[in-house]
Amino acid sequence: MAMYNMIRGSRGGPPKRFDEYYRCYPTVMLPGPEREDLNYGGKIIMPPSALEKLTRLHITYPMLFELFNGQAERTTHCGVLEFIAEEGKVYLPHWVSFKHTFTKIQS
Repeated sequence: MAMYNMIRGSRGGPPKRFDEYYRCYPTVMLPGPEREDLNYGGKIIMPPSALEKLTRLHITYPMLFELFNGQAERTTHCGVLEFIAEEGKVYLPHWVSFKHTFTKIQS
């Protein structure tokens, strides 16, 4: 516990969290040329505003996120590949299959 308090104190306060809600779409709906490779792996496409907020929060790398679908009460984890999605949307690989629902993403 002392080590945690020392680390927390050196950062100037409590740890900061990224906690946002997005509308989810499969990667095949991403505008532009088809990119089949996006369906394999554990990375998502997020909007540029997410990168801006993460930068301000000084999130440590690698960025890992928890995706939570409250409607289906399902949780999974992922990384981010690019920040090119439209605002308010994220694109997920098909295996995540949250299918057009709102998903809470936090780090």
